[in-house]
Amino acid sequence: KIKSTQDLVRVIAALHDAGLPALFGFGGGADLKDSNAVIVNAGQGGLSLPNRNYYTDTDAKSEETRQKFVEYMTNMFKLLGDKPDAAAANAKTVMDIQTRLATSSLAPVDFRDPNKNYNKISLTDAQAIVPNISLNEYMKLRGFPTATEINFGQPNFFKEVNTMLTEVSLDNWKTYLRWMT
Repeated sequence: KIKSTQDLVRVIAALHDAGLPALFGFGGGADLKDSNAVIVNAGQGGLSLPNRNYYTDTDAKSEETRQKFVEYMTNMFKLLGDKPDAAAANAKTVMDIQTRLATSSLAPVDFRDPNKNYNKISLTDAQAIVPNISLNEYMKLRGFPTATEINFGQPNFFKEVNTMLTEVSLDNWKTYLRWMT
């Protein structure tokens, strides 16, 4: 039923409510620099493999891992009823989207550095990074209270997500979300 970017964001919010990973992480938690405060946190996500390096490393083992992952996804799509050619195309679609997300994600060593993941900004400034996602609407759908600040952990990741929302076709997003579900 996804017919627009707004529909896509509504489905992502519903998946997040159900505890299913899709595109990015979003939740409340302690402010890393003020333990007496709770803050909304948004961060990189949307990958099936453990981290960005699984998608970006070029050594033989990484290449093999990606090949086997695509074979696995193809088999899973077949088990879901897709014909072999469609299953292979769907696996490629998911891999392409996840590779693009991984490329804009922080590397594991940087992701472990709390200072590189703390980017507390106003909701207005966060909205400027992701104009294709209404953060107020997303939070309303999730039942979050109105927030004025957010820890937008990886701004470059969210800039890429924003771009992808218009560059990736809705049919490809549906395939990706089907996989993530």
